[in-house]
Amino acid sequence: MTPRGKLLALAAIFILPTIASFAAFYLVPPSGHSSYGTLIRPVIALPGASLPSAQDSAGAAERQLRGKWLLLTRDSGRCEARCLNKLHIMRQARLILGREQDRVVRVVLVDDDVQPSAGIQQQFSGTVWIAARDHPWLAALGKAGLAAGDEIIGVDPLGNAFIRFPGDADIKRLAQDIRRVLKASQIG
Repeated sequence: MTPRGKLLALAAIFILPTIASFAAFYLVPPSGHSSYGTLIRPVIALPGASLPSAQDSAGAAERQLRGKWLLLTRDSGRCEARCLNKLHIMRQARLILGREQDRVVRVVLVDDDVQPSAGIQQQFSGTVWIAARDHPWLAALGKAGLAAGDEIIGVDPLGNAFIRFPGDADIKRLAQDIRRVLKASQIG
């Protein structure tokens, strides 16, 4: 091989990958996002109202939620099959977080006057049940179209609803989104 041929071959070895990477980036742009949940834009600031607990003394729910990330859903105190499925998803996703699970609290806004049964409360211990029939959080979520009850909503420690997941969400993908947020966050 001639010296000129060697030089051209060497230049091709170093230049072609760079040209290929630029072509791939601009001709096949990367997808816009990699999250499973749908980001809520703009975020919904939940009003700082008192939280009457459906299971404990007044004020206990507020202390338990202060400075925590929330996986929040809305449902009846009867908690039928759809509700039980959401509670299972929320519990398992939180458990997958491992050592980060203490930063996350599961919350159910009970939108009627029905007290959750002791069996359900025991089965999903650690879940905070909030008597929220006329609570401002329901109104704020309703204005944003999030009050249907078929969703799981992520709320940051500052009280901003920022992401929503379907009620029948994939547990691993939900946990992956929450883990990603917790890793990037300096709060809660």
